[in-house]
Amino acid sequence: MTIKINVGVNKKIGLPDYGSAGSHCNIEIEADNSILDNADQFLQRVQDACELARQSVDEELAHHRPGTSTANTRAEPQQQRQEYSNDNSRSNNNSGGNRYIASAKQQQFIASLVKGVKGLDWKTLDKYCNSKWGNNTSQLSPKQASELIDDLKAAKEGRREIAA
Repeated sequence: MTIKINVGVNKKIGLPDYGSAGSHCNIEIEADNSILDNADQFLQRVQDACELARQSVDEELAHHRPGTSTANTRAEPQQQRQEYSNDNSRSNNNSGGNRYIASAKQQQFIASLVKGVKGLDWKTLDKYCNSKWGNNTSQLSPKQASELIDDLKAAKEGRREIAA
């Protein structure tokens, strides 16, 4: 008589711009029932299957990590593109403190909102950002970008004016 041994590994990693990638590997092994009489042999079969599943998951996720040739290949407008640093280094703002740069998704959303605000151009928006935060549009922190998105939504609805 045979038994079935089932092991699985599931892993998820974080990616730039609040993204993530996950992989799962499940392995089912049929073994002779007598393997249960030898705990060491049983544990070795389970450990071998787990290691194989773990390696498979790690190899799959390696394709999604920043810096690999298949990771993050979607095209973004050059004006809005921000490179993600593998070491998560921070850049300085004008006030001397450290902060992260707004995500590409935030910047793309800002770009789409700018198109919807009548009479607003990038030059005016940069002046607005410089006067409010001391940074131009492409150097905003995630929090500042979120505030700008709220301002742009209000301007689009006619509740706020975006002026330099």
